Amino acid sequence: MADPQTRILVVDDEPRNIKLMDALLTPRGYVLRTASNGEEALQCVQQEQPDLILLDVMMPGIDGFEVCRRLKDDPETRLIPIVIMTALGSVEDRIQGIEAGADDFLTKPVNRDELLARLRTSLRLKQTIERKISALVEVNHRLTDAVEVDEALTMILETANQLFATTGGRIALLDDTGESLTFARTVGEAKGEPSRIKVGQGILGWVVQTGRGVVCNDVAHDPRFLQDLDLKTGVRMKSVLGAPLSRHGRTIGVIEMLNTKNVDGLTQEDLQLLTALGGVAVTALDRVKELSSVRSAHAAFQEVVHERYSLVVGKSAAMQDVVRLARTVAATNATVLLLAESGTGKEVLARAVHQWSPRAAGPFVAVNCTALTPELLESELFGHEKGAFTGAVAQKKGKFELAEGGTIFLDEIGDLAPNLQVKLLRVLQEREFQRVGGVKDIRTDVRIIAATNRDVRRAVQQGAFREDLFYRLNVVAIQPPPLRERSDDIPMLAQHFLERYCKELKRSRVTLTAEALSLLQSYPWPGNVRELQNAIERAVVLCTGVEITAADLPTEVRYSAPSPSVEQPVGVGLALTEVGPMAETMDVFQRALIRKALEISNNNQTAAAQLLALPQPSLSRLMRRLGLR
Repeated sequence: MADPQTRILVVDDEPRNIKLMDALLTPRGYVLRTASNGEEALQCVQQEQPDLILLDVMMPGIDGFEVCRRLKDDPETRLIPIVIMTALGSVEDRIQGIEAGADDFLTKPVNRDELLARLRTSLRLKQTIERKISALVEVNHRLTDAVEVDEALTMILETANQLFATTGGRIALLDDTGESLTFARTVGEAKGEPSRIKVGQGILGWVVQTGRGVVCNDVAHDPRFLQDLDLKTGVRMKSVLGAPLSRHGRTIGVIEMLNTKNVDGLTQEDLQLLTALGGVAVTALDRVKELSSVRSAHAAFQEVVHERYSLVVGKSAAMQDVVRLARTVAATNATVLLLAESGTGKEVLARAVHQWSPRAAGPFVAVNCTALTPELLESELFGHEKGAFTGAVAQKKGKFELAEGGTIFLDEIGDLAPNLQVKLLRVLQEREFQRVGGVKDIRTDVRIIAATNRDVRRAVQQGAFREDLFYRLNVVAIQPPPLRERSDDIPMLAQHFLERYCKELKRSRVTLTAEALSLLQSYPWPGNVRELQNAIERAVVLCTGVEITAADLPTEVRYSAPSPSVEQPVGVGLALTEVGPMAETMDVFQRALIRKALEISNNNQTAAAQLLALPQPSLSRLMRRLGLR
């Protein structure tokens, strides 16, 4: 009896033949559906796929050969066994049927026993093919979880052993010379193989040399077989199935299965399946090797990350609170606003949030909103179309497009021009923007972290900053403390910079004297961590011994004076406390002057630049050189 769920579609334009099939197959448990012509047959298959089709050739409309061809050309139906029935039984009909993709043939009038036998054979073959394809799909799915080369290759060979009922298998890959094969993995009886075989040697070497697969059920009579390999391994080879492993059309190795237990031996269909499995193997190898490379690169990157992000950690309670908040918000897509003085490490903290977030594999793009004019900044952020303005000779992607899938860091957001505030607000609200000179809306998937040293709430009250944009940015506000409020962290930060610059300058390790460390902890650091970093770099350069003394520190650190009165004009009260080299003394004076201007202007760089009669970009460059950013 047949499986009660086995469905057979009988396609014949003769009602008498359909009745005969129904009387023969239905009592034996088959579920029959019928069609009287080719068009109806194709409709029936679309509605419900049968397990097998008995197909007449001579019918009105499209004939059986065309029906067969269409079904075999369709990936959804090509595996359905099709048995063609013809009253002619000629050689020409069989050839035409084979070309159309028929699986078997019956000559009318149909013999009952022959029909039943062919049905069982075709259905069993279909089940075997489905099982093998299912195994191929399963191993492909499982390989996505493999993280080691040996794990992936073992999984492939064990799957092949099951599919072909073989007792062993091996995968060999070409070495760097391209002249020899090295066994990457072996399973079962294939274990103990020699470590290297020359290209062209034996059946294995022949497959690699020619790039062609091989099916051999009796290797003793195959001239390519080398008995010496049997003697070396102690395994007597009887049958072999081998397929080349190819990448971009170039053979890189071979997968070979040994000694099948199937009574019918190995077939060309087995070779096709092994070739497909070989393709899966190459893809898995490439993926695992890429993953290994990424892991190595990630490990190296994590060292850099640890080195850089040590700047945002410390034992002070204030800084630990900041890090806890940053780690919490990093797990979300919430917009973050960093409110802190210049030099506190806002960009470093922003990078830390990015690396702690699910977007870590995406890009991190930093933009200083005061480094360019509003017109240039608009193009920098949103890109421009060709011909959008003079000099726009080609389309250009902006920072938002370049940051797709990652994080964009907008520094000095408090100084953003009003027209750009409107465009940024749209990005935050609608997650879309237009390039300069463009009309097409571009969707964006970017996490925004903004930072400023300005009092944004006061800017909102004064009408200098949009209130709706402020609330959109201020979803989670993080306020890193200035260095003067975390003096307990200065020894750790100083040691970090010491190690960094000793390594960069290729000099032996130096330490800080107790007096030098005391001066560092007592200095107020108006330029914050950046100023400390510059001071340590300078000290490492100037130090001639194994210890950094007070004499190696900058003048302002050694002789820090009280801040000038806020009521005094800019530049008044900046008295020199020590005579020294002109360049160094000028730097001290310029730092003090800029700090005073920033203090008067509430850390608004644009206003500070006006007080100092400097273009704002020039002030930004000067602050960067003096370590005030």
